[in-house]
Amino acid sequence: MEIGSVAEWATACAETAAVLVALFLPYVERRRADRKSTRNLKMMLLGIVNRALEQNDPKSLETFLSVSAFTDAAERDKDTLDVARQILELFKSGKADGDTSSRDKEIKALLQTIKP
Repeated sequence: MEIGSVAEWATACAETAAVLVALFLPYVERRRADRKSTRNLKMMLLGIVNRALEQNDPKSLETFLSVSAFTDAAERDKDTLDVARQILELFKSGKADGDTSSRDKEIKALLQTIKP
């Protein structure tokens, strides 16, 4: 039984490395894509909430949450969307109370938890 030449060993090592890369690369790419999608969702949410604060109208936030329930973000970014729902509830409760300054402070505190 022979061990084989150096060239055969080098070929075997290269093939093993290629198989490992081929198996691991899709996982890395999917993870990168998920992080990018999460970052984009958070940036969009920040813009929508800031616009809702300026206009004192949460309709765009409500629409955003309704649409996001049908996307893959509903599972992946559950915590972020839960914070957005809390913000929407603050908007709704703030309209009834009429106290927008304390509501805005609470909303801005919640926004700090979802920074991208």
